[in-house]
Amino acid sequence: MDYKALASSVGNRDGYGTQEWVYRVLRTGIINGTLPGGMQLKQDEISAALNVSHIPVREALRQLEAQSLVTIHPNRGATVTELTREMLINIMQVRAAIQTAMLEIAIPRMTDADFEALDHIIHDQHETKGLMESEVLNKEFHDRLIARAENPFAEMMMEIIHANIDRYLRSGFYSEESAREYSAAEHEAIVAACRRRDIPEAVKLLHAHIMDAVVRIPSTVR
Repeated sequence: MDYKALASSVGNRDGYGTQEWVYRVLRTGIINGTLPGGMQLKQDEISAALNVSHIPVREALRQLEAQSLVTIHPNRGATVTELTREMLINIMQVRAAIQTAMLEIAIPRMTDADFEALDHIIHDQHETKGLMESEVLNKEFHDRLIARAENPFAEMMMEIIHANIDRYLRSGFYSEESAREYSAAEHEAIVAACRRRDIPEAVKLLHAHIMDAVVRIPSTVR
């Protein structure tokens, strides 16, 4: 594995401690699929490639384990966590429950500026063709949609959920133009319900939108 190339895509260590930088390098590799599920993460190899000691690598792996992105096996080292289809569905159910609960709180607090920002994101979704750019815009939409709930703990949970499931859904959800357009259209319907302050309808649409992603789980995931 070319950890040096992965590190160069993340950038240098400026502004980060060594452990935080190693964590960001490995986390980026896991999320974008460069480090696939089931891959062994060898501390010696990582520390040599990144020119750091074993200590920040070990601590970074523990931090990733806390986010369920890495599994550490006693006496056998660490591997990138590999999720089953059932686990992915369970995670999406949790995601739907958290996001809809936050949306209920957020809707009465939304301002014209919030709706303008959401409209802008949807416009960019229609214009963007790139896989990674589409993924970023999708996350921006969902983050902005529930931002007015102002619940840092729930936001932290959502960050962990995105990191775990998006790496599995990316190819099916963001690479096909029809899938991107369908997603953007669903976003438009959700925003329209929010504008009307129709909380039950917005919550129903958001829940369906999230669970629609089940069909995007790759057939290779069992």
